[in-house]
Amino acid sequence: MSPVIRDATVADVAFLIEIEQQSFSNPNWDVHTFEKYACIVAEIDGRVAGFVVSRETAAALGGAPAEREILNLAVAPEFRRSGIATALLNHELTREAIHFLEVRESNIAAQALYRKCGFVEVGRRPEYYELPAESAIVMRVRKC
Repeated sequence: MSPVIRDATVADVAFLIEIEQQSFSNPNWDVHTFEKYACIVAEIDGRVAGFVVSRETAAALGGAPAEREILNLAVAPEFRRSGIATALLNHELTREAIHFLEVRESNIAAQALYRKCGFVEVGRRPEYYELPAESAIVMRVRKC
């Protein structure tokens, strides 16, 4: 199953919130948060299967590439382990930038996905997450 990757629309937000709630122990994104950032979705047979949200944190300047932060990535439970997250991440990484993200220390599956896509650990943020309290692993990749 090959997803259609496209920009999210206002009509998608309810699905994004549902996927967010199914995916995280402490979901805290709402309509306004999703609308604030660049969001792309993967669609399978007309259904939103997953999403990735990112933002530019530093513009390209003087030959240095832009920097982007991946803020949120999730796939609906029924579409997990089918390549949706990889497709979304690879699409995001086509933007010429150095990409950063944080991932829960216990989220081994996400860490494996990120490593597969070229991310490496560059730091940690103690007690970054809540419910449960947990450190974040900071990862980065450069795709230019």
